[in-house]
Amino acid sequence: MSNPVSGLDGLASRLAAHFAPRLAEQAVDGAARDLAARLAPGLGLPADIRALGQARLVGTDDPAAVARETGTLARPAEPWLAPVLAELRRSATP
Repeated sequence: MSNPVSGLDGLASRLAAHFAPRLAEQAVDGAARDLAARLAPGLGLPADIRALGQARLVGTDDPAAVARETGTLARPAEPWLAPVLAELRRSATP
C-alpha cells in the first residue's frame, strides 16, 4: 500500500472543478457590492453594478457625477471614485 489516499486526489479535483467557478463568482459579486457601497456616499446615489462576462463594472453613467469626478473647465474636480480606489489599494497591500 504505497499510496492509500490516491482516490482522494480525484475527488478533490472533481470538487474543486465543481465549486471553484461558483465560489469565484460569489467573490466577484461580493467585491462589487462592497465597492458600490463604498462609492455611494461620495457619489450621492447608488452605484450601478453590471456584469461583463466574469467581471463586474461598478460606477455610474450619471453625467453630473462624472463631471464631479473629472472636473470641467469651469469647475475643479471633486473626486468620489479616486479616494475609494486609493483606500482599496492601501487595504489590499500586505
